[in-house]
Amino acid sequence: MSTFNNLSFSWPNGTACLREISGTLSAPLTGLIGDNGSGKSTLLKLMLGTYSPTSGSIEVPDNIGYLPQDLGLKTSATIADVFGVTETLDAIEKVEAGEYSEELLAIIGDGWDVEERIQKYIGKLDAHRTIGTLSGGEAVSVALGAVFARQPDLVLLDEPTNNLDAGAKHQLISMLRSSTIPAIVVSHDRELLAHVDEIAELFNGRLRQFSGNYQDYRAAIEQEQLSAQQQVREAKSTLKKEKDERAAMATQIAHDAAKGKKNIANRRKSRLALGNDKVRAQNTAAKQSSKHAQDIADAERELDSAQRRVRKDSQVYVMLPSTKLAAGTKVLHVQLPPNAEQRDEFIMVGPEYLRIAGANGTGKTTLLNQIFTGDGEVVDYVISNIGFIRQRIEFDGELTVLETVAKRLPKFTPQEIRDQLAQLLFHNDTVNQKMSSLSGGERFRVEFACNALAAPQLLILDEPTNNLDISTTQWLIDALASYNGAVIVVSHDDVFCEDIGIDYTITLGNNSSSNPEGTTS
Repeated sequence: MSTFNNLSFSWPNGTACLREISGTLSAPLTGLIGDNGSGKSTLLKLMLGTYSPTSGSIEVPDNIGYLPQDLGLKTSATIADVFGVTETLDAIEKVEAGEYSEELLAIIGDGWDVEERIQKYIGKLDAHRTIGTLSGGEAVSVALGAVFARQPDLVLLDEPTNNLDAGAKHQLISMLRSSTIPAIVVSHDRELLAHVDEIAELFNGRLRQFSGNYQDYRAAIEQEQLSAQQQVREAKSTLKKEKDERAAMATQIAHDAAKGKKNIANRRKSRLALGNDKVRAQNTAAKQSSKHAQDIADAERELDSAQRRVRKDSQVYVMLPSTKLAAGTKVLHVQLPPNAEQRDEFIMVGPEYLRIAGANGTGKTTLLNQIFTGDGEVVDYVISNIGFIRQRIEFDGELTVLETVAKRLPKFTPQEIRDQLAQLLFHNDTVNQKMSSLSGGERFRVEFACNALAAPQLLILDEPTNNLDISTTQWLIDALASYNGAVIVVSHDDVFCEDIGIDYTITLGNNSSSNPEGTTS
């Protein structure tokens, strides 16, 4: 169980990230959602003790297992290193090879079955393989297995389905659902979120909880928003009514004043009576004016309160530049690897959309890299103006957002870069944020800015939706719909691929002879 009591967190520059959040997360499987930059990863780091609250308190179990977005694994580490069993495995191998000593037996202890125990998490992978030789999905599966193998009291997972193919994702969901260890999962994966017991949402720095899965959450939000919009309409109607009544009162007062002046001129009443009428009229007008002013103020407060309940989600508005890639323009001619199904080469002409599909470890990313670099062994021709948004986006964490883009695109002025970044929700001083402080989705937006400004005629995307929230994924779909260039995409997200409109699909099978180690996805 994890409890937050008026928990607040601000960055060193004073920017508020979380504001007085309170609540208890105790469901077996909780999905933590929110737009990119809403503070999801920050909340996990507060739970881990990596960050300290600006104010308030947090109560969590002592033994927490954690899987970060970037996995936190060294490429030189072996699978056995990740599971912490390297010394035991080495000792067993030495004993089995005939080398016997009390020291080796002490190292092994009761761990003779350690290889079998980790095998259920790593499948057919060799425990001595290094992380650098694994595909993105294999690395996630290994890291996740190591977290559960340690039997923590609570598991925190940050976007665990990134890089997973369909089979690995189903395995992850099964592991989470069958585990007796409670887990809090930061995710934008709607398939995973369909299996959670509770949704915890970070919105505008606040935490809200919804019983049930993502579909239940969406239904609750939609109903809530319909109600809020109705309340706004009613509040506007009430405010208009109060203003109309005040206007009618002012008209009546003016009419009565004119009538009084006429009575004075005509001497229809005595001076004393006329004076008393004037005083009464003034007192009545003052009371009515005060009452209407109060009623209007109350109506304005109610309208403001109702409008605050209507969500105004931040939107990314940037569009990919027009490339004017003619329909008959040759873009790519590539010789496909032996494990490609149905064809051995592919020729792309004009603004076509190609999807490269296949399970993790079949060489999809290897093929993308060969296309991008124009590897002469497989690429007969590729157009020169190419953009590439990689699966693993790496930046110098000490540079700011503005410095990062300026370094990549030195021909553009700072103002041109600021204008582009503003469309990607990096406003004003946020361009001076260090790259190390950005979420995965924010890093994607920076990488997208670098590519969009260069106006590529061929855009290569390697698992582009991995770190995107649902609204930004929809924006990317809309942006690609208006893009006139060619696209090559590797993605395990079938819904995304269907929405962007794929023209051709090349599937790489599992019998790759060109990639025997399965070094990429």
